[in-house]
Amino acid sequence: MDDEKIDRGRRDFFKETFSYIGSAVGDIVKTKVTAITNPGSDPDTNSKARRYIRPPGALKEKEFLALCTKCDECVKACPHYSIRKLNKDFDIADGTPIIIPEETPCYMCEGFPCTRSCKEGALVEIKDKEEVAMGKAYINESNCMAYGVQFCEQCVKNCPIPDAMYQEDNKPMVRKEKCVGCGICETVCKTVNQPIAIKIVPEQ
Repeated sequence: MDDEKIDRGRRDFFKETFSYIGSAVGDIVKTKVTAITNPGSDPDTNSKARRYIRPPGALKEKEFLALCTKCDECVKACPHYSIRKLNKDFDIADGTPIIIPEETPCYMCEGFPCTRSCKEGALVEIKDKEEVAMGKAYINESNCMAYGVQFCEQCVKNCPIPDAMYQEDNKPMVRKEKCVGCGICETVCKTVNQPIAIKIVPEQ
C-alpha cells in the first residue's frame, strides 16, 4: 500500500513538473511571436525594432516574416556568401535570411541577384544601390583611432555610396540620410580597429 502511494506520488510529481516546463516553454514562444506580430505588446523589449540586418529590398519586419518561406534562394543567389540563415532557437525568425556585416557585408551586386531570386515578395526589386535600406552605420568614437592620435580613413575610402561617409577634421562622419547599411565600413574597420569602432544598426 505504501509502495503504491509512493509510486503514485512520483507520477504526480513528474506529471506536474513536465506540465510546468511545457507551459513555460509555450509562454516563451508565445511571447516572442506576439512581440513580432504585434509590435509594442511586450514592454520589456523594443519589438518595433528590426533585430537583424536583412538582405537588400527586405520589407518591414512584420511583412517580411509573413512572406518569407525560408526557401534559401536568396542565400544561394548571393555570390559573396553574405546572406546566411538565422540560427536561433525559439525565435519565429529562425531560418530567415540575415547579413552579419562584421563577418561578411553586403557588396550590393549589380542587379541584386538576391532580390531577383525571391519569388514570394519578401525581398522587392532594387534598381539602384542608393535605394537600399538595410541599416545605418554608427561610429563609436572611443574605439576609433581617427578620434585619437592616429590618422585613418579606411571606412570613408571603402564606402560604396558617394558622400555617405566623409572626413571632418580628419575624423570619419556618417550621413545617416545616405547610409544604406551595407556594412562594408564595419568589415573594413575590423581590420584596423580592435574593438570595432563601427556598428551597423538594422533599419527600423
